[in-house]
Amino acid sequence: MFDVALVNRTPFSAATHVQVDRDGQEMLLAVMCATFQAASDDAPLTLAEVQAPVRDLDLPRGDPTRSSIAFETDLAPLKPRVDVLVHGHATVPRGGSTGELEVALRIADIDKRLKVTGDRAGPRDAPRPFSRLPLVYERAFGGSAPDGDCCRENPVGIGHRGASSADPAVASAMPNIAYADPRAASASNPGGPQLPAGFGIVARQWLPRLPLAGTYDQHWLDTVWPLPPDDFDPLFHQTAPRDQQTARIVGGETVELVHMTPSGLWRFRLPVLDVPVHLIHADQVRQTRWAVDTVEIDADRRQVTLKARQAIRVPRQSPPLECVVLGPVTPAWLRARQQRKVWRPRAGATPPPCFHP
Repeated sequence: MFDVALVNRTPFSAATHVQVDRDGQEMLLAVMCATFQAASDDAPLTLAEVQAPVRDLDLPRGDPTRSSIAFETDLAPLKPRVDVLVHGHATVPRGGSTGELEVALRIADIDKRLKVTGDRAGPRDAPRPFSRLPLVYERAFGGSAPDGDCCRENPVGIGHRGASSADPAVASAMPNIAYADPRAASASNPGGPQLPAGFGIVARQWLPRLPLAGTYDQHWLDTVWPLPPDDFDPLFHQTAPRDQQTARIVGGETVELVHMTPSGLWRFRLPVLDVPVHLIHADQVRQTRWAVDTVEIDADRRQVTLKARQAIRVPRQSPPLECVVLGPVTPAWLRARQQRKVWRPRAGATPPPCFHP
């Protein structure tokens, strides 16, 4: 698997990574990131000049021990559902200011509304007016008390036993971000505590994500290590809050972001990816296709990145996988590649597009 070539014939970024699955079988993970850009709130998405890279490391917002995760690695082997993540600010339209603002995300069966409030010194104080305020967990309910007791759903937030935000730049003594409807906050975690409000990544060590990693006890050490425990749940790889996960994204869905851009409403349609994947083995060529499992939206830059992955397993003693080809190619190109011959395209030939607006 370490010598499998990657041929990327798309305008998107892509990478491969060798891993071992839960059965101890070596596999090759192929990941693709397709980034699109809108010039304004009423303009369509077009291919971005700079494509977001495939991330091989987590990127925290600040001190890794005291901040939320801005971006998580893209090297998860499987996502059973689709994560929808949003980065940005609550933004008062037309440069105005207010003490309270409702922001919303709508796509497919996701309809999430949060209430954003200006800084306060106490629960009875009037909020200070703001024009833009970061939508980060450092401004949501949570935090860590001086004696070390922390809100396991959000250790970096505000208000848990009087805790201050882990971000020293946050002046408010009260959470800035909450669910617009308290009933939605409880419904997002049935049977558990009310979850902190946010649109970003839920870190691996936070609840309710952590228990999905399974049980790492003496039995695991004695009989399973270094493989995942028997009760490992692949939903552990989902990075979005539960109420920002959906079953399927195929492209063409309408997305609405409310009060996260200067106009007050950014509405757009997701592009449809059309990227075949050809797996060239020593004895055959197989074809498959991507399924989008992550939609990452940067409201500040009006950028959208669609992410997809393929976990490719080759059984032991079978002919090896030699090359992974992303994008449209002709049968003649594939035959030439399989036979290690040079292929020259016809003059004027252009490949079909890899996406549709």
